[in-house]
Amino acid sequence: MANAERITHLGIDFGARNAGTTVVCYLRNGIFHFQRSAKDVDGDAWLENTIASLRPGTIYIDAPLSLPGVYQGRGDDYFFRAADHQARGMSPMFLGGLTARAMRLAAGWRKQGIVVHEVYPAALIRHAWESLEVEPRKAIPRSKLRIMAGMVAVPMPETHDRHEADAWLCWVIGHRHQRGESIMHGNAEEGVILA
Repeated sequence: MANAERITHLGIDFGARNAGTTVVCYLRNGIFHFQRSAKDVDGDAWLENTIASLRPGTIYIDAPLSLPGVYQGRGDDYFFRAADHQARGMSPMFLGGLTARAMRLAAGWRKQGIVVHEVYPAALIRHAWESLEVEPRKAIPRSKLRIMAGMVAVPMPETHDRHEADAWLCWVIGHRHQRGESIMHGNAEEGVILA
């Protein structure tokens, strides 16, 4: 690993704890790599170990990292943040345990000096690449992945399912963010979603 290119950022498609659907995507030496949690294994512990091993500078994760402002004494919406309305995302409250798990993991990574951002691949597709007509929760055809890769001038990813494609899209949002091209939903006080 000493000769390996440093991982500046990575994307995470965050899934149910024991489902084997949490996927990490990163670019190293010009090739996209994917790592996945195993089914019936604690995906959160796996993810903590994976992040400790990869030591990225920044993480872009598809999971809520904050609660509606009403829980901090601001506003009156108990279900959605401004970012959720703008990005047309799900309520962090509906996602419940997944939200709490993601917030706990992010807090730990931030203590280690890793920057963590919440992202939403569906919002990227909807706002930037709507003309590609990608169906939610279905495999993204290779031809459309090739177009997406070309639009951000990165290598073509070798994805095997929608979880890997979404982890790659999280990485892409990070790439766009670091170039100052990402779309920001919400506000810093309540929570921001990048697309």
